Amino acid sequence: MRSLNKVISLSVFILITTVAVVYSKNHNQKLNTNSPEPAYITEAKKKIIGAWYDQDFPSIVWEFKGDGTLICRSDEEPAETLTYKIVNTTPICMKNVEVDEKKKTMYVITKDKDGFEACYDLHFHVTTNTKMNLWAIGMSADGISVFVKKTKTRVENSSCHSRVLNFFL
Repeated sequence: MRSLNKVISLSVFILITTVAVVYSKNHNQKLNTNSPEPAYITEAKKKIIGAWYDQDFPSIVWEFKGDGTLICRSDEEPAETLTYKIVNTTPICMKNVEVDEKKKTMYVITKDKDGFEACYDLHFHVTTNTKMNLWAIGMSADGISVFVKKTKTRVENSSCHSRVLNFFL
């Protein structure tokens, strides 16, 4: 009987230890309950990498890095470092937006150091990979900026998050 109690006690101990170890390893991981990312979003994340200048205000330069960092520069203000992500979800920036994979809807969300988010409808020009439209969510057609990709990989010292937003206001 003592031998059976030892076996049961040892089995319970091993079970509890195993559950604790598995739980601790997976504790901070979230289950992927969403469908996989659409291919066009993955492609957009690759296309956007690089330096882009505003077609109407060439001194405004946004440099998108592969690690989710966005560096904004302009002649008038010091450089500003933001984060960005490309999504196809709703709502964003407290607005309901269209999410339609057939239409390849996608949005850029930028966030500054204070946590302020700005959201843009993103469209790459069909005829070229060197132009994209960013339309500030909640703005009229005047809120569209056309950005042209720079051919150089390095961005010269030339902040634009607030400059572009101020332009729209």
